[in-house]
Amino acid sequence: MVRTLKSALVAAACCAVATPLLVTLPAAAKLPVPKRAGTGLTQYAAALQGEPEGFAAYVPQTSCDPQWRKGLQRFRDLVLATYPQTKDWGSMRDCTDDGISEHLDGRAWDWNANAKDPAQFKAATDLINWLLADNAYWARRLGIMYIGYNHRIWGAYRASEGWRPLSPSDPHTDHVHFSFSWQGAFGKTSFFDGTAAAQDYGPCRPFRGEPAVLYSRTRANSRPCSNPPGLSRTSGKPGKLLWRGSRGSEVRTVQSALGVSASGYFDSATMHAVATFQRSKNLPVTGAVDTVTRTRMVSEGILKR
Repeated sequence: MVRTLKSALVAAACCAVATPLLVTLPAAAKLPVPKRAGTGLTQYAAALQGEPEGFAAYVPQTSCDPQWRKGLQRFRDLVLATYPQTKDWGSMRDCTDDGISEHLDGRAWDWNANAKDPAQFKAATDLINWLLADNAYWARRLGIMYIGYNHRIWGAYRASEGWRPLSPSDPHTDHVHFSFSWQGAFGKTSFFDGTAAAQDYGPCRPFRGEPAVLYSRTRANSRPCSNPPGLSRTSGKPGKLLWRGSRGSEVRTVQSALGVSASGYFDSATMHAVATFQRSKNLPVTGAVDTVTRTRMVSEGILKR
């Protein structure tokens, strides 16, 4: 399948006929016309079943579980193989690095394709035009939620608006940001297995302002998350949230209590140890020392009030 998919991207980038321009980036950007399917893509499309997915809903990051997920890895590998003049700028971030960001739950990838580099810019526009041609056919098949590049953002959930201005504080001129739906991140869309997937709304927050549970997706969540309840008095008084990327003496104390190397840096091993503790105490398994977990650790003498 990888060879077939790679040939699809190669065909889209190199061996196609011209069609009217579908993608509009900043006026300063002179884009080539989008490339349509060549033989490789046509052969692959014949193996797909039924209609493509609908446009992905906006499902923001609520949990923090940074890891390379199957769909992102496969998309990354195909893109880099097709456009060797570009680079991988990674997916994973610490929970303390950003505000709301799909990098934190394993649903975003940054592709180094600098708009000021002619070869890289051509690669970026080739791929983006291919993704968004024919009513964003391949973006929907992949489960792409939004794309940010060169001062503009395209969102599947606002597709009728086309490209919109991107925050000037981070114009994404040196890379393309791809955020995926949960089904796309897990590689559970028609691009990967031939069958269109239903919308997956991911994990829901157990309490307002607290992180959502880690999402293994043993069963997709087909319903949007409702507004979570507030913390009750018995849930505890909110304290400092400890999760991936946190540092300090409290992290070191938690690590010592849970049998993890006491480095003072909240790493992946610490996250898994906290998740194991939460399961053993029947707490929401967020992998973070959130309010409910902190309250339990205080009651057991692990942390001080």
